[in-house]
Amino acid sequence: MNGLRVLLRTDDELVVVKPAGLACEARDARTESVLSLVSAALPGATPKLPHRLDRVTRGILLVCLTPAAIAFHGAQIRARLWEKYYLARVASDPRALLGPHRAFLGEEKGRATIVRSGGKPAWLELVDSAPVPGTPDRWHVLVHLQTGRFHQIRVMLAALGMPLPGDPIYGARAGAGIRDATPFYLEHVLLRYTAFASRFVVAVHERDDPARGPVARSLTSRLEALAA
Repeated sequence: MNGLRVLLRTDDELVVVKPAGLACEARDARTESVLSLVSAALPGATPKLPHRLDRVTRGILLVCLTPAAIAFHGAQIRARLWEKYYLARVASDPRALLGPHRAFLGEEKGRATIVRSGGKPAWLELVDSAPVPGTPDRWHVLVHLQTGRFHQIRVMLAALGMPLPGDPIYGARAGAGIRDATPFYLEHVLLRYTAFASRFVVAVHERDDPARGPVARSLTSRLEALAA
C-alpha cells in the first residue's frame, strides 16, 4: 500500500508497519504521512489514528477506517486494555534496571521532561535485554509501555542513564550539539488489542521483519511467547 506494509486488514481497521522517518499524520496536506498514504490507497475512507508513533520510531501502527472503530479503540486505550511492546537499542548494559519504572512527564517546546509535580503519570517496564548480535557495546532492551505519553520511552530511558544512541533530542550528545553517528532504533514490535468487529483479541508481531536487523535468539523467543 504505497510504501506501507499491511499486516492485517478488516473493513474497520488496518494494521501497518510504519517506517522510521515517516510521520503518522501531518498538518500540511502536501506532506506525506501514514494517513495521507492510507487515504490515497482507500478513496472514500476516513482514516483516524487511536495511537501514534514518533517520526523516528518504526513499527506496528493501527489505523481505524470507520468512526465506530476509532471510538471503540479510543475507549480501549483509555481503559489500558492494549498491550504494547517496544524494542530499543541502547549503549549500556540494562540488566540492572530491568523491572517497572514510573515518572511524571511534562512537555515543552516539542520535547518531554521529567517533572516533580504537575506532570502526567507514565509507567513502563523493562522486560528483558540482550546484546545486539555483531554490534559491540550495544544492547537491545524490550520495553512494555503501559502509558503512551509523548516521547515516553526515549525520555525515561535517558533519565535512567540509557539514552538511545542517535536520538536527536535525548541522546547523550544531543545537548552538546554533537550528532551521534549511531543509527537510532526504536520499534513497536508487538501489539495486543481487541478487534472491533469480531471482539477477538489479536496479537500482532512480525517475527522476521526484514528491516529490523539481527536480534538475539533469547529476545525473539521472549517475543514469540508474549505474542502466543
